[in-house]
Amino acid sequence: MKKKIIIKCIIIFAIGFIIYESYSIVEMFNKTNNIEEVNTTNILSNDKSIAIWVQDSEGEEWHEATNRDSWPSPATHGFVGAECTDSDGKEIDVYDILHFDLSTYHATIDTKNSIYCTLYFAKGEPALQKLQETGGEVFAGGGEHTIAVDGMYRYKGTYDKVTNNYICFGTTDKTECLNNTDIYMYRIIGITSEERAENNGQDIMFHENQLKIIKSTPSSEKQQWYIDYLSDIKWDSSSAKSHVTSWYNTNIKGATPNGEYWDSIVTSQKWYNEDQLWTVSVEPTGSQSVANKVSLMYATDYYNAGTQNTNNWLFIKNELSKYLYEWTMSRYGRYDGYYRAWYVNTSGSLEYYSADWTNGYVNNSYVVRPVFYLQSEINLTGTGKSDDPFRITTKNNA
Repeated sequence: MKKKIIIKCIIIFAIGFIIYESYSIVEMFNKTNNIEEVNTTNILSNDKSIAIWVQDSEGEEWHEATNRDSWPSPATHGFVGAECTDSDGKEIDVYDILHFDLSTYHATIDTKNSIYCTLYFAKGEPALQKLQETGGEVFAGGGEHTIAVDGMYRYKGTYDKVTNNYICFGTTDKTECLNNTDIYMYRIIGITSEERAENNGQDIMFHENQLKIIKSTPSSEKQQWYIDYLSDIKWDSSSAKSHVTSWYNTNIKGATPNGEYWDSIVTSQKWYNEDQLWTVSVEPTGSQSVANKVSLMYATDYYNAGTQNTNNWLFIKNELSKYLYEWTMSRYGRYDGYYRAWYVNTSGSLEYYSADWTNGYVNNSYVVRPVFYLQSEINLTGTGKSDDPFRITTKNNA
């Protein structure tokens, strides 16, 4: 009897051991860039199934890290992509087997099969420097970039000229971004200038070199600015503000596995909602404001982005005319007994009402696109083109 029990135990142990060994889980490195050992025979530096390629300081050439000392430090390099193949050299979906957590700088490869993965880490350039190099004539200030438009260096021009301000947010992987543009693709409105920080610093939470980005596609088809056009409603109580905040908490802060990381890059700002009766060329300031991480573009952003027609690069074009109007967060205030807000109409112009007096009421349902500011001192790689968008490689003050 005892002999049978012993044999059964050996069989159970053997089965368990085989199941355990059928999965190859490789601990790559943690936030302090240490290599972790899963078991006594599997150390990453000796694992032939993983290759690390690092971009040099000029951002052009790549070289393979051959030992632990040459591996990238999270302080200088950021993860920007990976490729995986099976034992036959056939490419496989990296997201099925590779799990990379940017908040902890921790990666695992989970598969039953023999695979080979190459992970890429790039060293980016400071955001303002990168925009100056790639922005060309559409980036405010021309070649020297010395002119700030309303406290920001802005992209300004027609949609066929402003083609170099695409940026991925929510992923550092170029392939993942391009394959899921509705989730990860944004456009850069501009970057805050020293002038803005100095002149308005007494009441604005801005710092210089903060990128202001807008989602390239709407978060939903239509939203009301507020449900009641007879009530005096400020932005803090706006239905649109509630919507984009909920969207942000779900899609950025609550994203898995890296929501904590991406949320840490977005800064809380004072968003101003003073009534703008006629002047939309200057961003509002004053006593009416609300601190939040996400909002909509100001009417100012659209006004300073280009022409007041469908050629403005910030105007959403849709061949099916699905999206007809887009809200800004700028209030117009009370007009003829009704409350209105600024929006972009189908002609690409800013309006608070039209000739038939049916548009601009805050209870109308228009398109909205989330907007937020990124912390200062982030580094970028890429050219900003739609097929090579900027990617955030590191955040210097992490």
